[in-house]
Amino acid sequence: MIGINYEDNHVATGLGNHLARPILREEWNENLTFEDGVKLLEKFMHVLLYRDRSAVNKIQISKITEEGATVFPAFSLKTHWEFSAFRNPTAGAEGSW
Repeated sequence: MIGINYEDNHVATGLGNHLARPILREEWNENLTFEDGVKLLEKFMHVLLYRDRSAVNKIQISKITEEGATVFPAFSLKTHWEFSAFRNPTAGAEGSW
């Protein structure tokens, strides 16, 4: 009764609301299998991770059903930081501080 009532098929907060929700809106569907859902989660977590280089690439997934909750072991997302834009992000930037 107090606060915000919100209903949707998926929700995200903070930067995830701006970067992950567009991916979810385009690729999520009601018939998504658990395995496909994990792949989709990994896809937008990569987007969020590359946006915040100080973030940790380790995530943990939980599955909640009517039978109960299952917590899977944490794992690390595979990353590749050797892109030229990551090596010198200010190269080609105009102006200076």
